[in-house]
Amino acid sequence: MNSRFSIVRAVASCAGLLSVLAPVPAQAGTAPFQYATRADEIRAEREARREAARPERVSSAESGLNAIQEKKIPERLAFGYHGLTLVLGGLENGQGFALGPQYRRVDPAGGDINVRWSARYGLSGAYFGDAVLALPHLGNDHAFVEAAAVYRNYPRIDYYGPGALSDRDDRTHFRLEDSSLGATVGVRPVPNLSLGIEGGALFVNTGPGNFAPDRDRTEDVFDPQLVPGLDRQTDFLRAAVFVEYDYRDHPPGARSGGNYIARFTWYDDRDLGQHDFRRLDLEAQQYVPFFNKRRILVFRVKTAMTFTNGSTTVPFYMQPVLGGSDDLRGYRPFRFYDDNLIVANIEYRWESFSGLDMALFFDAGKVASRRPEVDFSDLETSAGFGFRFNVRNATFIRIDTGFSHEGARIWFKFANPF
Repeated sequence: MNSRFSIVRAVASCAGLLSVLAPVPAQAGTAPFQYATRADEIRAEREARREAARPERVSSAESGLNAIQEKKIPERLAFGYHGLTLVLGGLENGQGFALGPQYRRVDPAGGDINVRWSARYGLSGAYFGDAVLALPHLGNDHAFVEAAAVYRNYPRIDYYGPGALSDRDDRTHFRLEDSSLGATVGVRPVPNLSLGIEGGALFVNTGPGNFAPDRDRTEDVFDPQLVPGLDRQTDFLRAAVFVEYDYRDHPPGARSGGNYIARFTWYDDRDLGQHDFRRLDLEAQQYVPFFNKRRILVFRVKTAMTFTNGSTTVPFYMQPVLGGSDDLRGYRPFRFYDDNLIVANIEYRWESFSGLDMALFFDAGKVASRRPEVDFSDLETSAGFGFRFNVRNATFIRIDTGFSHEGARIWFKFANPF
């Protein structure tokens, strides 16, 4: 009997030892403390972390920006859908925010025919429309032809009086309505070089501008004897010759190269015989990159000079003009009118991050009544900074802030100034 009791006690002792050595089943929500291999343990830890992880919270603003990027809204606005797109801006300075449809196709006949038409409406009541038919690659890309029709109706064009000494307190406004028909024929004898001739007609009408509480109408303030063309308008036949050498790497958003343009235009007054004149326009742009084109210096010099026969005058609405988003950015639009002008600009642009460039700029220029006065003395100046939002290496939105002794101006535009 004692031996039988000893056997039972031994069996119970072995069972107790086995229960201690056996792994304890994992309870819900806890990880087992013992695994067959180290790999099993790592997998279990990863699973536990994944179950415990919470989804990252994203702000509504960030969600909106992500949606805009994923749906490629800027690209669709800028480049359209099957040729149809929404055009933002594109009117003269001071006409307010504008938008409208544009249809553009460059693929007919394998790209040998380009077609475009657009219509824009501004919040000031301005209208703009154009239609263009171009054959850009004739003769194995050695020749080109273009025909265009343009209509503009701008109800608030500012005018401060003639000359560099005009007073900003004499700000007035007038309406400018014109239509033009024209054609261009040119050749490209060597790469990047274009030579051409233009011809067409210009039909002009000026009159009282829309009511503006902060300014008078031009005809109520200025004497027609001092402002040619104020009381009577005329139509013109126009002819021009031009030469352009453009070796920029990407014209919509150039980061290297240059563009040099010379144009001489004849204007023939068909109605009054008082405003026959010629105009010479010269412009040079140079882009100097460094740090792998992420930073660039941009230089631009432009001049416009007019010629009369002594008994004729240039109508004020066709005089060269300075002031605005593309030249003297610290001044109001159309700040200076006269028969001649010169302006120089320098910009330092750098890539802040993908899709955004920043810029520092300095502008200097003046108008003059006589051609010998077209020099770099007694210049009006402005300086400032800007932001350039890019899509496919082309500026989609530009915000520039310019400062001058006449104050500060903020410009919201849809293309680079040059």
